[in-house]
Order: sequence, then structure tokens, then C-alpha cells
Amino acid sequence: ELKIDGARANELRPSDRVMVVAFDRDVHVLSPVTNNRAQLRNAISSIRFGEGTSLFDAVDFALDYQMRRIQGRKAVVLFTDGVDTTSGDANYESTLHTAEEAEALFYTIRYDTSGDIEGGNSYPRPSRGGLAGIFERIIGGGGSPSIASPAEYEKGRRYLQTLAQKTGGREFEARSMYNLDAAFSGIAEELRRQYSIGYYPENVGKTGDRKQIKIRVMRPNVVVRAKTSYTVGQRSDR
Repeated sequence: ELKIDGARANELRPSDRVMVVAFDRDVHVLSPVTNNRAQLRNAISSIRFGEGTSLFDAVDFALDYQMRRIQGRKAVVLFTDGVDTTSGDANYESTLHTAEEAEALFYTIRYDTSGDIEGGNSYPRPSRGGLAGIFERIIGGGGSPSIASPAEYEKGRRYLQTLAQKTGGREFEARSMYNLDAAFSGIAEELRRQYSIGYYPENVGKTGDRKQIKIRVMRPNVVVRAKTSYTVGQRSDR
């Protein structure tokens, strides 16, 4: 599994700063926030694989311990099959709630491994061999083989979809290297073409109230992706 902040190294702008984080049972910061391409590539080469997949803990780490310290626009590119096996502090619901109130977009890329059946109704998860080519082209982390059921894969798919929707990001399915390249290229291009819109509501409401947001544009053939709600008392830049 891997989580990355940013897109492929060769598609980053000079001013873009990237943090590389991998997760297995634990969360590993492979590179602090930097725009130094050599440092990012060294981080990729340092990838090691361990046991387990603490997906929820990794999302929680990014939101609570990293994103709050970064000024300006923030985005998380999360590359995973969506199945969590070893998180201890965070869970499905808690991370979705925290992400919804955070000032960061989540772009989720689900690398589907459920089609490779190894007997019965169990499915193997990716090993280094299956993902080796990916690590040569993107900023990423590691993973380890384990077994997940179809229900767990479906739960993971829903989680990644909801995470993207609640933060105003976008979800991708990567069933091949071509899909994966297209996903990262699409994310990099989209991040270059974003706008931040702010407004003052007529009725501010009480702290804790949830307010709905709807953004419409007059130009045809334009797709708007943004948060659909916010909680009064929490800052929101989307």
C-alpha cells in the first residue's frame, strides 16, 4: 500500500512541495515536505515492506499530524486497495469525519487486486513484485501480502469513494499500469487548474451546525467538484 501527497515527480511544478509517506502496520515518513526532486527520489528508493496495512491510521496521521502544519492548498493522493488490516487508533468513521472538516482534497486511487483469486473466496493482496514498475515512476510507499474477503474489498471501495467525495476530491480505479498513469496525470493536471472560492453566509448559524454547499457555473461542459457541506466553527477553503 502507499500514500503520497502530490503526483508523479516529473509532473510537479517547481513550487509544489511533496511529502512521501508509506504505511504497512506502521506509518513511515520517507521524506518530509520538500520540492527537492533528488530527495523525493531517494525516498522512493528507501521503500521497505512490512506486515499489515494500517490505512486508517495513515489517513489520520496525514490529517492530524501533518496537514494542520502546512499552509496553502493541500492535497493527498492515496494509493491503496482500500483494505485495512492493522489500524489501532483510527477507524472508518473517525477518518471520514476528520477528513470532511479538513482543508485538504483527497484523490484516491484504488489499485484493484481482488481479481486474482487464490482458492475459495479469498483474494491475494499486492506484493512488491506486482507493483515494482509503479515505484519507478511515482512517489510512493510499500505493502505486504495478506488475505482479504470480497466484503472487505467492497468496504474499501466505498471508503475511498466517500473519502474523495467528502473532501471535494476525486476517486480513480486503476486496474492496469495504463489506468494508473492516466490517474496520476489527471490528478496533476486537475491540481494545476483549481480555484478557491470563499463567501459569507447570510445566516452564519451556531457552532456545530452543518451547512450545505452547492456551486453552479454558467459555462457549459464544465464539471464542478467541491465539498457539499461544512460545519460552523470550522474553516473551509472549498
